[in-house]
Amino acid sequence: MTENNNYDHLREKIIQQERVFDGKVIRVDHDTVELPDGGQSKREIVYHNGAVCLIAVHEGVMYFVRQYRIAPDEFLLEIPAGKIEKGDAPEATAKRELEEEVGAVSEKLSLIHQFYVSPGFSNEFVCLYEAENMEMKEQMLDDDEFLDIVKIPLQNLRETLADGSVRDSKTIIAIQYVIEKHNL
Repeated sequence: MTENNNYDHLREKIIQQERVFDGKVIRVDHDTVELPDGGQSKREIVYHNGAVCLIAVHEGVMYFVRQYRIAPDEFLLEIPAGKIEKGDAPEATAKRELEEEVGAVSEKLSLIHQFYVSPGFSNEFVCLYEAENMEMKEQMLDDDEFLDIVKIPLQNLRETLADGSVRDSKTIIAIQYVIEKHNL
């Protein structure tokens, strides 16, 4: 059975747009949309330039960072990541974040997957890269970054995922990828 890939009958049309916030990282619009059946509804949309995140495995360990995140008020275990600045290419951002947060450089980054974080209200798009042939250097954090590097042996990743302590979605995706790739 072949699926019809024309979904235009599901499209909503913005009929009124009001910018309610314009910040350094996000912009927020309060929109009125026309629904596919002709009715109207309200939408709050968060616009973001996107982000990158990295799978960094070196000598049998996977590199993570632990940092405080004020929105959930938690110290989260995450893979290295960073926002894409306007005009920057995702791969260049990934290389920069690898060096800043982990203190490593990689000659080759492979794009593993791209995904939306929360498409119900945001256009934030994340590019997941895998760093290959890493060379360890020195961590070079931004002035406003405070984090610890956490190294977890590959053979412990399944347990790390199963114990529920990883609560960040990009990190869960990355760990699952590494478990599958390395047949752990």
